[in-house]
Amino acid sequence: MKTKIKSLSLTLILFFTSLNTTYFSAQSKLQQEATPPIYEFTIESDWLTMKDEVRLSATFFKPVPRMAGEKFPVLFEFLPYRKDDSFYLRDYPVYSYFVRRGFIMAKVDIRGTGSSEGIVPPREYSEQELADAVEIIDQLSKLPDSNGRVGMWGISWGGFNSIQVAMRQPPALKAILAIDASDDLFHDDVHYIDGAYHVDAYELSIDHENGLPRTPDYMLDEDYFQNRFNAYPWFLTYLKQQQDGDFWRRNSLRWNYDQIRIPAYIIGGLLDGYRDSVPRMLENMKIPIKAEIGPWVHAWPDNGVPGPNYEWRHEAVRWWDYWLKNRDTGILDDPRFTVFIREGHGPDLNLQMTPGHWACVDWPIPGTSWMKFFPGKDHQLQTQPGKSSVEALRYIPSYGLATGLWWGEPTGDLRPDDAGSLVFDSPVLEKRFEIVGFPKVHLRVSADAPLAHWIVRLEDVQPDGTVSLVTGALLNGSQRLSRLEPEPLTPGETYDLEIEMHFTTWTFKPGHRLRLSVSNALFPMIWPTPYPMTTKLKVEDMNTCLELPVIPSQEPKKPKFRPPEPREQRPDARYLGGEDWPHGVYEFKKDMWNSQVSVVWQGTNDFEIQGRRYLTYEKNFFETNDENPAQSSFHGEAGHRIELKDRKLYLKTTIELHSDKENFKVTIVREIFENDVLVRKKEWKETIPRMFN
Repeated sequence: MKTKIKSLSLTLILFFTSLNTTYFSAQSKLQQEATPPIYEFTIESDWLTMKDEVRLSATFFKPVPRMAGEKFPVLFEFLPYRKDDSFYLRDYPVYSYFVRRGFIMAKVDIRGTGSSEGIVPPREYSEQELADAVEIIDQLSKLPDSNGRVGMWGISWGGFNSIQVAMRQPPALKAILAIDASDDLFHDDVHYIDGAYHVDAYELSIDHENGLPRTPDYMLDEDYFQNRFNAYPWFLTYLKQQQDGDFWRRNSLRWNYDQIRIPAYIIGGLLDGYRDSVPRMLENMKIPIKAEIGPWVHAWPDNGVPGPNYEWRHEAVRWWDYWLKNRDTGILDDPRFTVFIREGHGPDLNLQMTPGHWACVDWPIPGTSWMKFFPGKDHQLQTQPGKSSVEALRYIPSYGLATGLWWGEPTGDLRPDDAGSLVFDSPVLEKRFEIVGFPKVHLRVSADAPLAHWIVRLEDVQPDGTVSLVTGALLNGSQRLSRLEPEPLTPGETYDLEIEMHFTTWTFKPGHRLRLSVSNALFPMIWPTPYPMTTKLKVEDMNTCLELPVIPSQEPKKPKFRPPEPREQRPDARYLGGEDWPHGVYEFKKDMWNSQVSVVWQGTNDFEIQGRRYLTYEKNFFETNDENPAQSSFHGEAGHRIELKDRKLYLKTTIELHSDKENFKVTIVREIFENDVLVRKKEWKETIPRMFN
């Protein structure tokens, strides 16, 4: 299939023709502007055949050459997120931007997903997926209209596998761009946040979509039932990998920084759970690297909330032009690191625009000093330790909702979570100072149970008494000495813990107070530990302190970012409404009679493609018991209603997860209906031992 897109008006064509003249005449200049949007393009669907004869579905956005024999570099994105339905609307605004600037855009469905043939992979970033990517890159470099150079890129999954494929060093891969991606698959990914068990809407939705039929025909044949519908759920695979080790580290860059030998452009968000990889990669990689961290959540920098935003696509064109077209756009003259430094603002669940400013800096930031505070008597945070004492905290597993579902979203007033924590406040601040980096907390603690998690939060107490989250982190107590060799706590024994908080920026202002909050519960972000208990914290001690990375006070160099440009939309598809992950609706309930506490998350996302309607929903229900935290549970349900011309399909997936002190008990059910008649049902039921979670 070929569809030629002609959306530039005659005026624009004449304008960009003049730019094109400048473009070619500038070849002799030392530094050039990025390629302007001078190309019309076609969209083509095709197959890429792997060595084992499995065909992977590819969609190409191809620029129309403006001169005989003109060749283009290829930008490759590789996802399981169904390019021909679930991501059909998502891709066009980004792909059209780059193809108009002279790049072949190649989007490929991972084998066993979307339109591709094959079996659903056994996990994310499987060996098969990465091997396929290496083979695809070789094929893309040899396309008739390719100049032989390939860049791999993406946000989230596409950023993860761009990093991991670069570690395999395929010859034609010349540079990568990774947005909102991590270098540490166990500690920083969504399955075990900070090394502790986590369940959320994503884990249900990915297993659910893995069970959908192939596009475009949605055939319910035996190939579908054998290779997709019956595929073993990833949810169970990950629940059986509760400890760090080779399963997680084999393709984690954090343990293999020297395996990437090509340039990398990395972007993160201060409210994204994967932000820590950006400064780590900057500090540890010996390659040309460009990095930015803005104020948004797990989203694109041009439209991610909260702003301010910038036109990252223009910066990406400068990047790709340099490495894939031999055009010196001055990208390497820019500072290596640009970060948004947040002003100390009040809590706001619906924050749209973050107060603060951009700063171009090196990393680590020269002149950074460490400011220490010590928890003390009367719950004060002091600049010097005093006489040692002990603070006790009863574990109440239902606290934590105000902190969010992961370390990545706008948060409201933290006082509800602080009510279940030990909190220590500084005197009212008299001087302004800024922090950029990873705050550290040292705790001397004990517990009367064999497993406890410690959660620390750095907070800003506003003059009106409301409390803003600056950053935080969790330490799984079993991993206090080693992530690879966890071991239980000895009840009553004292331990010294060091917790590195997640990367942050913040400006503490006069009239505000610093707050350190210490607790043992982070529900529903982290699965509750199973034992009722009391923990103790030794305060006014050199071994219990907070350290803040304070940067020098100086006028920062500011980036020359362009404001976001309008996003070009597909003419043959539209959103019909809804609110998709991760921006669903939350509801919190507490039953005082039986100590049951529950949180409900639900979201929908409906859309239409070429007359086909897709109605999707997801609902998650988390529950714990304040008196018996071992009895916690999760219920998730996801559905897809697909209305085709001559028939209707409905896929439903449910996950039931219950725990006791020793085990997780899981039931997963997948059902497919055609014209409201049940066609097939598959159930998995397993009991999986708890291992330090």
